[in-house]
Amino acid sequence: MTFSLPLTPQYTQLSGAGKTPSATTNNDNDFSALGYYAVFATIAFTLVVFLFEAYLDFRQRSSYYKTEFPSELSKTVGNIDAEREKELKEQSKEVDDDGKKKEEENDGDKAAGDGKTKQDDINKNKESLDKNKPLLPQLQSKFSKAQSYGLDKITFSIISSTYNLFEEIIFLLCGYIPYCWDLSCHVGKAYFGWNENDNEIKISLIFMAVNVIIGTITSLPFELYSTFRIEKKHGFNKQTPQLFFTDKIKGLLLTCVFGGPFVALLLKIIKMGGESFYIYVWAFTFVFSVFMMTIVPVVIMPLFNKYEPLPEGSLKEQIYELAGRLEFPLTKLFVMDGSKRSSHSNAFTFGFFKNKR
Repeated sequence: MTFSLPLTPQYTQLSGAGKTPSATTNNDNDFSALGYYAVFATIAFTLVVFLFEAYLDFRQRSSYYKTEFPSELSKTVGNIDAEREKELKEQSKEVDDDGKKKEEENDGDKAAGDGKTKQDDINKNKESLDKNKPLLPQLQSKFSKAQSYGLDKITFSIISSTYNLFEEIIFLLCGYIPYCWDLSCHVGKAYFGWNENDNEIKISLIFMAVNVIIGTITSLPFELYSTFRIEKKHGFNKQTPQLFFTDKIKGLLLTCVFGGPFVALLLKIIKMGGESFYIYVWAFTFVFSVFMMTIVPVVIMPLFNKYEPLPEGSLKEQIYELAGRLEFPLTKLFVMDGSKRSSHSNAFTFGFFKNKR
């Protein structure tokens, strides 16, 4: 591997075959600017994108060092609290007036065991109103915790993205992609009798499997640290190592079940599509996307979480009422046991057209 132009990967398919790769030839007319600058331009572009994203991340990171609650937010939430307090006082006054009227109508000689009096209802109402605490003190008490969590998250993101940058550059300079392709060809020929010319799609599936396995291994330490260190430190993680690795295995199996046939059909369409292959590729990917959107909520998602219909009650009525006001075609409501993995609150919709859940 050399570090002067042209940059040449350590391993290429030509070097793997015992030939010497070169971006130029003895004939000046055969000079290829693309071949000469391809690796250098790729690395330069990757660095530019990384530096820009890092600049944005460090700007965001500096904001997490602030310990003072934002004044504008404080003013806005304070106004909301003031309006809410005014509403609660009016409601409390109406309840008190109603209670006095009822007391005047009562004989006042009811025994203690005759049941609940209106005053009991008033007291309970007051107790429920006391639970409506102002938002501002609650947000202020959580501000430092949110800042600490955000700082840890973005610091980890910067470190992991830096590692990904070095990994991409090293893989490029070492010739990782052509090496994996040649390795896939060797595995296919040695174990299945496949060759690159006659069994290109099958070799491509081996190539995909090799990359998925290597990618899973290289990303695993970062996922473990994020889940069992950062999320646990801030009280969000509820996953066990067993559940974590079970999800990983399920994900890999689903990649094989759905990703393998998708890639095989996609390559087949490209080979048979001729000059207009991109039209057929677009149509195929569209149909596949619709198919996945249909089966994901009923087949794939239940493999990871348990979904139960939301019980009848005021919450369900309010959600349907809100969906009706927004003209959102909500057809089903489910409760997901997402808390077995994380204590982050979460709600989402899924589906298309008039079949939203």
